[in-house]
Amino acid sequence: MARRQLNLAGGDGPTLKDVRQAVILLECGVCDRRESFERKVLVAQFGAGANLLKLRRRLAMGCERMVGSDGDRCSTRFPCLESRNC
Repeated sequence: MARRQLNLAGGDGPTLKDVRQAVILLECGVCDRRESFERKVLVAQFGAGANLLKLRRRLAMGCERMVGSDGDRCSTRFPCLESRNC
């Protein structure tokens, strides 16, 4: 059975090909979540054109704050995007 590929391409904002760090951090200040991902593994799994905004939602799947009556309240973020050190 073939694996289904998620389409995370498209949309506005940076993509994985815009990030040059070997390790990409994802963190949440609310729940103290902090994870690191190897860029090459993410590119292999989602493609270099994967939009980081869509990827953030995918990687934060399971967060109870992601889906609520008032929308996305999840605080996960890629710190490198804010500091422009990608």
